[in-house]
Amino acid sequence: MALITTGGNPSSSATDDIELLNLNYYQELYRAALKGNWKEAKSFLDRDPDAVKARISNLKMTALHVAACEGHSEFVENIVALMPAAELAQLDDLGYTALHYAAIGGSLRSAKALLAANSNLTQVVDSEGRTPLLLAASLGSESKEVVWYLLLVTTDEKPGQPFTGPRAAYLVNVLIASGLHEISLYLLEKNPHLATAVDHQDNNCTPLFILARNKSNFLSGSRLGFLETCIYQFLPVEVDYRPPRSVRAHVVGHESVQDQLRMPTQNKGQVLHGLRRLLCGAIKPIASARFRQLQDAKLRHHCAVELVQQICKQISKKNVSERSDYLLKLEILNTATVNGTTEILRILLNFFPDLIWVRFSNNRFLVLTYAIEHRHENLFRMVCDKTARNKLMAFAVLEPRETILHLAAKLPPLSQLSSISGAALQMQRELQWFKVVENLVHPYYKEYPNTNLETARELFTKEHKQLAESGEKWLKDTSNSCMLVATLVATVVFAAAFTAPGGNNDDGDPNFLDKKTIMFMVFAVSDAISLFASLTSLLMFLSILTARYAEEDFLESLPKKLIIGLASLFIAIATMMVAFGATFTIVLSKKFNWVYIPITLLASFPVTLFALLQLPLFIQMVRSTFGRSIFRPQNIW
Repeated sequence: MALITTGGNPSSSATDDIELLNLNYYQELYRAALKGNWKEAKSFLDRDPDAVKARISNLKMTALHVAACEGHSEFVENIVALMPAAELAQLDDLGYTALHYAAIGGSLRSAKALLAANSNLTQVVDSEGRTPLLLAASLGSESKEVVWYLLLVTTDEKPGQPFTGPRAAYLVNVLIASGLHEISLYLLEKNPHLATAVDHQDNNCTPLFILARNKSNFLSGSRLGFLETCIYQFLPVEVDYRPPRSVRAHVVGHESVQDQLRMPTQNKGQVLHGLRRLLCGAIKPIASARFRQLQDAKLRHHCAVELVQQICKQISKKNVSERSDYLLKLEILNTATVNGTTEILRILLNFFPDLIWVRFSNNRFLVLTYAIEHRHENLFRMVCDKTARNKLMAFAVLEPRETILHLAAKLPPLSQLSSISGAALQMQRELQWFKVVENLVHPYYKEYPNTNLETARELFTKEHKQLAESGEKWLKDTSNSCMLVATLVATVVFAAAFTAPGGNNDDGDPNFLDKKTIMFMVFAVSDAISLFASLTSLLMFLSILTARYAEEDFLESLPKKLIIGLASLFIAIATMMVAFGATFTIVLSKKFNWVYIPITLLASFPVTLFALLQLPLFIQMVRSTFGRSIFRPQNIW
């Protein structure tokens, strides 16, 4: 074949053309590997057995690389059986072996086949020095079984050295960031030094910083509804610190991992826990996805707390100056406090009590000021009782020239403000914060001006002006909508009182008064209750519309009226449907004596729908207005 060149190095062009010819020759094998079609690939390999080692793509990938990258496990198993063990460790132009691709793709079957043929593949690093385990933890973390498997079969040998080398800290950090807390606990149990390892290649990140950065690792950072909170408290926590049984089955026989499988499981012998486990086991097959998510979340939260405990045990082995540098200079304390992660702070303070006195350059104490500024109730409870320590913290004048009451007067971060539904309830919570912080401050400092010569009260009014206006608009819009519904209900039930089912006789008495005594009484009573409840609701919402909307009204007056109005409206709708059902039953029961069953089901649907839609807001209002104080003190120690 004649080579046509357009300048440059003729020998180089000739090489390129030869390579192009080779790639064209392997197109059939390449397509078969992409599709996972072993029959086509086997036919090609029967004609050319050496093609099993050939580079069939521009990236110097073999058929094994391609199949592993595409996740074709059966193809990988078949072609591994035809390849020499040494060839399995070849890197392509991207710098990956087939095991790297299997780890990234989360294919346990492919990884097992490759390691069965060549157990040294776990130590082969890619072009950036990453082992398959590290790639599985960072890019294939959705497949927990693959991460477990590679962790068990990987040894700490050169060149990878995944547990003591320069990327060891990154390994434990990505495991924690991926939410693989059980695996992280196992890794730290076997390699305690990793608990305090610092990843100098990634802004000096540490395992504790990664835990503090992600609030969802802990219950304090998870926003659960009322019903979800009740279910969460009930769920048992079953932690087995060993690898899952399905993974252990794959590594039996590996000499390097037999001792790793002998780890104690958590002993849960209490009767109550056993009953919870049995009940949850029975519910789980029919439970909703949200139920299973809550169970996984509780396990993740539990393991995160255990991780913090293990890390703190390792930190306590350092000297005082090293502890200080580790916790303060690496932004761990600051991050945990800003995020309101009470679990981390409580454990840290129990291990190192002196941290409670830490203050930053602006004279802000660690817990108290950040709890107020970022509106973390759980954090504030730890320091809101009037001990000498907390009084000293409360009386400190911050820089620039402001008190903790000025912090309470400022608007919180949007993420904290939006955690409460409705502008009116947000304004109520802000007033509650201001009042409780005001009780901590000495009277001398209540009128203390800041650098703009504003007292805390003046600053509160200024900062919350827009929120108060939004709260007023929200209340008026809600009241107008609910008034319309209450008016319709009152009109209907008032008319129903004078048009009794079955009509009236010549004396004006209802015809069914004596014949259907029980159902008629149900109709009469429910109709009357519906009328009274709807009128009560109407008056409550009318009083909201005509309120003065002063700041103090948002604290109790307006929320109480809204609670009474919504409760009355719910009762009015429910009893109206009862009256309707009773009427329908009276009229049709003579010919259709089963009619009350579908009527009851249908009548309960709108009532249930109304309750489900309004219940979360209603419960939040009741708890915020009438419930126990969210600022009740809790003991740190």
